Amino acid sequence: MRTAGVVLAAGASRRMGRPKQLLPLAGTTLLGTALAAARGARLDELVLVLGADAERIGAAVDTRGVRVVVAADHAEGMGASLRTGVAALGPEIERVAILLGDQPRVGAALVDAVLDRHRRSGLPAAAARSGGVLQPPVVADRRLWPQLLAARGDTGLRALLRAVPGMVATLSVEDAALDVDTPDDYRRLLAEPEVPVAGRDGDPALAGD
Repeated sequence: MRTAGVVLAAGASRRMGRPKQLLPLAGTTLLGTALAAARGARLDELVLVLGADAERIGAAVDTRGVRVVVAADHAEGMGASLRTGVAALGPEIERVAILLGDQPRVGAALVDAVLDRHRRSGLPAAAARSGGVLQPPVVADRRLWPQLLAARGDTGLRALLRAVPGMVATLSVEDAALDVDTPDDYRRLLAEPEVPVAGRDGDPALAGD
């Protein structure tokens, strides 16, 4: 299946107080770690959705090999980013892997594992699951395009997945859902001896499905 990766990074970082996409991390930036994971996964093309501070972020982050689109209505919330990212995909794309730009624990191996889970299941979607909670990366094929394109307001991925019960295959993982939203989140991340990227090659975080 021809697969695109869509990295959502359009938020205004209000709780951080500055563009969190550009926070230094592991020799790159917070958004850079998400793009590195996407580049390392088995994806045929990459789309980065920017919004707030789009020009500044796009100039500061390495976007080689990535198609950048801007969600003009990004202030609406994640729904606008989802619509913009999915609408940018061509007719040859059969499924999409949706990643967030602020989850440094999500690595390429985890993205690939969720892609494999989706393929084996035959279901329209697949997602990581930790502690009973569904979380990115989320994979969806064209059967769910209408729901993704209809996302409105601050509707997040979890809400969309809850709306299609029985249609989502899951992959159990150790916690990969560290969203870096506040200065305290960032300080805790920097205090770790190494960013524990769930699903990294050789990482025991992949617990099976």
